Amino acid sequence: MITEADKNLKHLHSNRVLNREVFYKGDTIIKQGDPGYRAYYIESGQVEVTVKEGPHVISVSKLGRGEIFGEMAIIQHCDRTATVKALEATAVTVISQDEIEKLIDKIEQKALQALLRVLSDRLRTANHGQMQHYKNLAEFQDRMAGLVESAHQEISKEKREAFRSEAEPLLEQLESLLEKYKSGK
Repeated sequence: MITEADKNLKHLHSNRVLNREVFYKGDTIIKQGDPGYRAYYIESGQVEVTVKEGPHVISVSKLGRGEIFGEMAIIQHCDRTATVKALEATAVTVISQDEIEKLIDKIEQKALQALLRVLSDRLRTANHGQMQHYKNLAEFQDRMAGLVESAHQEISKEKREAFRSEAEPLLEQLESLLEKYKSGK
């Protein structure tokens, strides 16, 4: 099945020969924070898209043949918001910022051009929200692990049973609270 991305890439190829590059497993193709001047069409292989905030790294997606990445920085004229690494040998067609802007400019309906930019912005916002959620959960998990470690290291064996009996009701409250939020009540 020929996808819309394949058709667009064929159109680009018919107008101009694009660069092809091969990245090997573990190679960084895009680094978060770098300026974005190129997008990539995956001809073969697979990549992972990750976002880092502080010590936290979240895997946003895995992409494969026929998919494009790196376009958001070009569409929005901003730095890269994610890092992309090859999960295996990956062949890509490189699409320049100029080529993408020409394609967008060829869209006759200004509403469609605006829609493309709005969708790109919404995806960026959703990715940021996902990262914030992950960061909050990771910080909470780290805090809980720290409490457990502290209790084990800093409370003598003789006092652990007393601590456990006092902490047990609090853990039951925490479990109850978790169930409340899991069920959406």
